[in-house]
Amino acid sequence: MACAITGMLMAGMASTAYAAPTHDKNVIGYITQWEAWKGPNAGFSVKGEATHLNVDMDIYSILNFSFFGVAKDGSLHSGDLRNKSIYQPNAVQEPGPLLHPDVYSSWDFDILWGELEYVHQYPGNEAWEADSLRKIQEQGFVKSGSGWLHVPTGVQGQFPIPLKKAGGAPGLIDLAHQKGVKVMASLGGWSMSKHFPEMAADPVKKARFLADIDKVMSLGFDGIDIDWEYPGFGGMNFAGSPEDYANFELLMEDIRERIGPNKLLTAAFSASTAKLEGYDWNRLVASMDSFNMMTYDLNGGWSNVAGHNAPLYPYPEEEYQGLNLDTLRTWMAQKGIPSNKINFGAAFYGRGVQTSEATAYVGAPTEKRTVNFGVDGPTLSSADLDNWKEFEGQPNYNYILQTGGWEHKWDAAAEVPYAVKGKYFLSYDDVPSIEKKAQYIVDNDLGGVIVWQVHGDIKCEGTFISHGTKLKECTKLSSPLAEAIDRVFSAGTVPNAAPVLSVPTAQVVDSGQTVSFSVSATDTDGDALSFTATNATVVDNGNGSATVTYQAVNTATDTQVIVTVSVSDGRKSVIKDVVVNVKGSGVVENVPPVLTTPASVTVDSGKTVVISVSAQDADGDTLAYSSSVGTVAVTATGADITVTAPITQVDTTIDVLVTVNDGQASDVATVIVNVKAESGTGGDTTWNADAIYNTGDTVLFGGVKYTAQWWTKGDQPGSSSAWVEFNDGTTGEWKADKAYTAGDQTTFNGVTYKAKWWTKGDQPGNAGGPWEQV
Repeated sequence: MACAITGMLMAGMASTAYAAPTHDKNVIGYITQWEAWKGPNAGFSVKGEATHLNVDMDIYSILNFSFFGVAKDGSLHSGDLRNKSIYQPNAVQEPGPLLHPDVYSSWDFDILWGELEYVHQYPGNEAWEADSLRKIQEQGFVKSGSGWLHVPTGVQGQFPIPLKKAGGAPGLIDLAHQKGVKVMASLGGWSMSKHFPEMAADPVKKARFLADIDKVMSLGFDGIDIDWEYPGFGGMNFAGSPEDYANFELLMEDIRERIGPNKLLTAAFSASTAKLEGYDWNRLVASMDSFNMMTYDLNGGWSNVAGHNAPLYPYPEEEYQGLNLDTLRTWMAQKGIPSNKINFGAAFYGRGVQTSEATAYVGAPTEKRTVNFGVDGPTLSSADLDNWKEFEGQPNYNYILQTGGWEHKWDAAAEVPYAVKGKYFLSYDDVPSIEKKAQYIVDNDLGGVIVWQVHGDIKCEGTFISHGTKLKECTKLSSPLAEAIDRVFSAGTVPNAAPVLSVPTAQVVDSGQTVSFSVSATDTDGDALSFTATNATVVDNGNGSATVTYQAVNTATDTQVIVTVSVSDGRKSVIKDVVVNVKGSGVVENVPPVLTTPASVTVDSGKTVVISVSAQDADGDTLAYSSSVGTVAVTATGADITVTAPITQVDTTIDVLVTVNDGQASDVATVIVNVKAESGTGGDTTWNADAIYNTGDTVLFGGVKYTAQWWTKGDQPGSSSAWVEFNDGTTGEWKADKAYTAGDQTTFNGVTYKAKWWTKGDQPGNAGGPWEQV
């Protein structure tokens, strides 16, 4: 089924050459899932312009989809499910789906999967539903509860089902791969980093995080970018600790082991050298591909004087010495960090502040007041909301170009522009300053540049083509800052010729069998060539040729599958399609799937454990997993079953029945979960309605400690005579809702009383009552 879909989506692209950048520098652009909501009031022509369809992919080598967040249990969630009150004390991020399940309130599916068509309920077996059912099944969707499950990725959602539209605009990953651009998943960001430290320090939470890394990679990403702001120093509503540095380094190694050596692993780092001293850089160099240094946001509304957002060099008026690109590069060189692994930041936006001077200038004192920001909440800031309210003081470059009334100047020391209008100061980058930074990167043999964010400089100079209700594609796009970077990086480079790929004519194979064929390629530049293929395996023969092998699925009827072969010289790639005609057998004899599970797992009382299972199916059928206990999440290799153990006073076991089904047959296995009793049985555990307690056991309930008077199960402390509030030997004030036994003492209105028998609610001092004055 997946083969058929791939062939359908790739149809019409049988032999196409795509021009990756002609230079060898990284141009990494961050593309967000929220910018697409913005329209003309934010500098764009139409709402839906700021998507992957309007990115010049001949300029970028990598795009970072931003962001997935980290929840309190270590799991990952869609950035659109961010807790908007996370800045408040004690606020936490609850777990959530990896992609926002509501197609109407999020752009997750539109950006990642492309132009969509919707099916509003799961089809039945009626003839008129056959076409919808076929599309749903071909794309790997199955019914799951009251919603749906996309089996290839494990993504779940609510109705409607978002189908990729045949012949429609591709999603971010498909489009980027067609053009030789890699796409990474970026995790964290300023407002979603709160739970990084505790996750990295907790093996259980980290295991859950790494399991979700598998799910992210199953979406088709080429790697992981970590944006933990900031190890050792903390960020929005959380503190850092010295242990963060080693935990970060170990986390990078764990992710590398999880994704393998051929995927990319990067991270965003502060540009402040004070926040970088705690790292073991040699250790990071061994596990990571590059370091993305955020050489922007160096001054803003928090600053005491007006300074530059992203200065290239030091300047006399800077509030804090060393917050510039040149100082950071020198420091990193002294640390022995390989220059080709360093990418410096390019800001496609500016930062505006208000000063206390009648006419603003570099170094002018800022004028702060409490500002209620959309992300940071109430904050003391000098951000300029009079001129840049829509951007909360951070206007995109394309909007700055549209705004008049400013006097634009150049700082020859910092080598960046700025603008003033009365008391207002604006720091930003323009084409000349971006060219200087790009040349600096070339001159110092650095890895490249990171761009925050790719839609900050775009301008549509043509018309728009609508792809469905959301996506808008500009017929003539201008990206002046990105184009400036490309001009500098490409200057003096030798033009690259695309390789020439040869593939055979259509192949024929019987149902369930394999077919192999040879492909070859030549390159006039003599570059090393690498081959890949979709829906098939590839063995490089080392002589400019490769052997491609396709395993046909079992099918009763004749069907046609497209195997897409690609060859790359590292700078340009060529793809061609090979048609494979699969001859149906007439009768499909289903081979049941084979389930692989651990025999047992161990978990502490009240904790959660993840059981990873997998299955093989000789027919290549789509597999569905279920479990008698816990929740099931599909992974790239099978499924993860999360089981929460009961709170128990004695060791116990749980039988978890796991089932895998290929639509016709099932395989079943039992996993024994060994639950270890809480340490200190009979100690201060939280009361559990399902637990058995004996005389003298103590529990906590509602913040109060209770003691069991006899064997009990299900009797709620405070509401049953089976429990009495724990007597620690001190005399406390009398409580009407507390049970007292003979000999207990209490004080009431300053007088001490002793209970003559068991009592609850009887006020001391009443004649004939259970209390006697001491």
